[in-house]
Formats: sequence, structure tokens, C-alpha cells
Amino acid sequence: MAFHTMYGATVVVAAFTLVSVDPAYAQRRDGNLLPQNQGGQVTAVGCLVRGETIKGGKAGKYVLARPKKGPVASVPEASCTAENTADALMLDNPEKASMKDSMLGKWVEIKGRLESESSKDPDNLRELDVASAKLVPVVPPTPPSTSGARQPAPAQMAEPRPAAQPSAAPAATPSPAAPAPAEPKKLPKTASQIPAIGLAGLLFLAAGLMLRSFRLRQQV
Repeated sequence: MAFHTMYGATVVVAAFTLVSVDPAYAQRRDGNLLPQNQGGQVTAVGCLVRGETIKGGKAGKYVLARPKKGPVASVPEASCTAENTADALMLDNPEKASMKDSMLGKWVEIKGRLESESSKDPDNLRELDVASAKLVPVVPPTPPSTSGARQPAPAQMAEPRPAAQPSAAPAATPSPAAPAPAEPKKLPKTASQIPAIGLAGLLFLAAGLMLRSFRLRQQV
């Protein structure tokens, strides 16, 4: 009797474990955005990849891999990758947000309605109906500050030396007096006014002769 009781209890525990593990595994693949039995509007941030690269995805579809609750202000780098078994959401109606292949392999923020999930298949991806999508801004991390680095110990200061006493300045010797300026020499008076008087006389004589000649011509 005790054996049958223990066997029955073991079967119940095993069945409960299987039932609880299967939804838990499925829940882990949607990034825990919402409970499985609940749908609603969400903002999710993840790596945009093709559906065929993720387990449970579909070819020709976009998949948001590694989803997390958003929004986020920035990411340290634009490019991203995802493993085949990574958490993911299947994207429906991506054309409403003008999503393009140029966004593949980059971090994307998507707003839309996350559908509830009733499937017990752990490979089934939960669907996200896209309303808007945009690339997440990239802000590279700043290098660590060096202000916290250990500063070297200051060198031991040398003992101050007594200041040298200023020596007595030598007595200033009187400078010799400057010689008095010499008086300008007077030039000897060698010039005479006689030549000038003679020249003036000649001029007057020539003028008189010309005047006399002019009068004689008028009388004739």
C-alpha cells in the first residue's frame, strides 16, 4: 500500500514539474515583457535579425532577438548579434514602421502590441504587432577617468638654507666732470666788399650806355 502511495505521489510531482517547466521555458524566450496569458502594448528593445537565423523563426520574417523592456536612452555600439537559441519575438506588420534590411544586425526599439501566448511549444515565438520602430542612439563609453589613480608620494623637501647676507656695496667713485664745451672758433674776415661795389658800378654803366643808345635812335 505504501509503495503504491509513493508511486502515485511521484507521478503527480513529475507531471506537475513537466507542466510548470514547459511554460517557464517559453516565458524565458519572450524577454519576460508580459505574462504568457496576457497581451498588451509594450516597448521592446532588441537586436533585429532574420527569422531563419533564430530557432522557431520563419524565413522572410523579421525577429527581435534578445528583447528587453524599453525604452532605453542609448547603447554602447550599434551592431549586435544573436545566437540561434536566443530569446526572440516574431514581428508582424513591420512595413507599418517602414522597417528595412538596413536595420538588420542593429539595436532597434519597437513599440506595438504583444500578443498573448497559448502554445506550449518552447520553440514557438511570441508575436509582436509593430506600430513604430527606430534605431537606438549609439553613445560610445567614455574612457575611465585617471583622477582616481594613485598619485606618487611627494619628494622629501630639502632643508632650507640660510639666505646669504648681502655684501656691502662698494662706495661709488665720483665720476669725472664732463669738460666744458669749447667755444666755436671765429673765422678770419678775409672777404672784402670792393668787388661787389665794382660789379655794381659796371652794371650801372652798362645800363646808362644802353639808355643813351636808345635815346639817340629816337632822335634820328
